[in-house]
Amino acid sequence: MNQIARRLQAYCNEKFQGKHEVRVLNLENITTGWESEVYAFVLEHGQPSKREREELVLRVYAGEGAGEKSAREFQSTQHLREVGYPVPQFYVLEREQSPFGKPFVLMEKIDGQVLWSQIDAANETTRAELITQFCKLFARLHQLDWRLFVEKTGQPRFYDPYVFVDEWLGIARHFLEQFPDSGFRVVVEWLAERRDSIPCYKPSPTHNDFHPNNVLVQKDGSPIVIDWTGFQISDARFDLAWTLVLAEAYRGSAWRERILREYESFSGAQVDALDCFIVFACVRRLFDVTTSLLHGAEKMGMRADAVVAMKKSKAAHERVYQLLIERAGLRIKGVDEMLLSLHS
Repeated sequence: MNQIARRLQAYCNEKFQGKHEVRVLNLENITTGWESEVYAFVLEHGQPSKREREELVLRVYAGEGAGEKSAREFQSTQHLREVGYPVPQFYVLEREQSPFGKPFVLMEKIDGQVLWSQIDAANETTRAELITQFCKLFARLHQLDWRLFVEKTGQPRFYDPYVFVDEWLGIARHFLEQFPDSGFRVVVEWLAERRDSIPCYKPSPTHNDFHPNNVLVQKDGSPIVIDWTGFQISDARFDLAWTLVLAEAYRGSAWRERILREYESFSGAQVDALDCFIVFACVRRLFDVTTSLLHGAEKMGMRADAVVAMKKSKAAHERVYQLLIERAGLRIKGVDEMLLSLHS
């Protein structure tokens, strides 16, 4: 039994005192993303003649803001389940007494396959059906009533049509103060100049990292959406643009356009001012990568070894940068230097 398993066993012994002879079995590291460490395991308990087995997931959050992210994911999934949106069930949130020195959750293990894997293995007909399912699920999230996720006392601020863009610009300027030599100031000011042209009159629940690797397809074909650390009530265009930028980065412009067409079809309307939100998403992605490579991924709320994956994705970063240049006509000194360093 390794150190993680020993600590998890000790925690479960204390946490589940009502269960008889608790055992942590078959702990396996299944980490794939940048933000957290993820382990699958079996929790066995009960009398010798009637042992019960629960397949669970341990998710340990890393980087700055880990406590807030863990609470956000735990709470948002509770609300999403209540309104019938397909998410995993979370059982435990631990922030104060974590044996790992970091916040974590215990949640159900979904018996399913990552949607990207299914798309890659499918024939053209099935691939089209899977992409349609993905876009329908995305549009459905944005169509949920945002007021179900916010206490009445907290709702008034969301009626300000500029609250979301102002929050984004405020966060961006805070990062510029922390990293004044990043070179991003020119594009942040470019976005600020367009602030008045992008009001939001319909807030939405948003995921903020909605891509096929965060959708699991169960054996019966039903999807489950995972990784809700970025959940917030916001302008759905921020969420959509992020997904489109990731599609461009890793699959190319044809994928981006296909997802947009299907999303608009299910939403019932064309997305206004999308080019501006594409620039928002490009800035977010490039700032995350550039800052992580220069100052460490923990600064951006990610695992320290996320930089290894970032360094392997040079072509994807170049596509995102090209998309920003096409939309805004601007170059960023820090991004030029980052990409040059990846060539060496």
